[in-house]
Formats: sequence, C-alpha cells, structure tokens
Amino acid sequence: MNWKRTFAVVFSFSLVVSILSSVFGVFYWSALGSSYYAKIPLQSADKLLKFAKVVNKSVVYSFDIFWAMEPGKTRVQAYVEGIKCKNSNYTIEVIVMDGRIFKNSGKFSFLIKRKDTFLYLHVKVTIPNTCAVDQSLRGPGVIIYAKNE
Repeated sequence: MNWKRTFAVVFSFSLVVSILSSVFGVFYWSALGSSYYAKIPLQSADKLLKFAKVVNKSVVYSFDIFWAMEPGKTRVQAYVEGIKCKNSNYTIEVIVMDGRIFKNSGKFSFLIKRKDTFLYLHVKVTIPNTCAVDQSLRGPGVIIYAKNE
C-alpha cells in the first residue's frame, strides 16, 4: 500500500466518523425538553435529624441538576416534601448559571431567562434540627420542576 492510498483510507475513515458523530449529535440535541420534573430523595434524613438534635446542628443536603432544555424563559419551582417542622422551617437555596441566588422557605418559584440549551441548578437544602421526617410511603425529598414559558 503506498502513501497516497493510505492517506485516502485515513481521510475517508475520518470523514465517515465525523459525519456519523455529527448526525448523532444533531439527533441527540434536537430533542430538547420544554419541562422537567425531579424528586431527589433525602437519604437517611430521619437518622441525620435525630443526630442533629444531639449535636445541636442543622442537616444540609447539596446537589446539582443539569438538564438539556430549550432556551428561553423558564419557571423553576422548588420545595421539600415529607418534612414537618415545629419552630423554624427548612430553607432551599437555588443557584443558577449566572450566579443569581434564589432562597426561600417552603414552596416557591422563580423565573429565569436562559440563552443556553441546558439548565444547570445547584440546590442546597438546610433543615433545622427542630424538623422531623413525616412518615409517608414515599419518604422525604426535594421536588424541582422546570418549565419553559
């Protein structure tokens, strides 16, 4: 095999791989969602809250959410289910891509405008030691719902 033929084979192979990967990428990213729902379970919340009472601290959960989503105005709703609080309520803090922080207690929603084809959220939930787990079948969890408007 001479060098011209080797070059032609390598060039043809790389061209085919490039075309196939482009087709796959267009297919994958063309199906961007307009709404997403997630329930992130709060693992071992009952044990952690019992321990938090002993050491007089709060329980903090932190996680990230990354969704491929159509750009535009997006309404994000966040709340915790399965937790009962006596004196002070839990706090949810949501940080979006541009650094803005949305912080509230209880169920809340906010509107953001995105130019990207993805939605990234960093969520931090702080539960004081005066709260307890509501004994339900589904268990405690953080609900995040995002929908384009």
